Amino acid sequence: MDFTFGQLRDAVQECTSYDLHEVSPDDEHYEYALIDPFGDQDGDGFECLEDVYDYITNNEEVAEYLTELAN
Repeated sequence: MDFTFGQLRDAVQECTSYDLHEVSPDDEHYEYALIDPFGDQDGDGFECLEDVYDYITNNEEVAEYLTELAN
């Protein structure tokens, strides 16, 4: 998985009604959070982009978008 935060966010935005944000629960590290159409965080944050990738590619449209991006 060699996708940047921006590429993963674009895939989520293009293929779903969600957004992906970089959040800082404290001043020492960042997490990544899926944000629903109402502006609420959906579930727990992700520690790394690889975890985000694994989760969002369960959506077939997102997986296809990223596959095309990689080619």
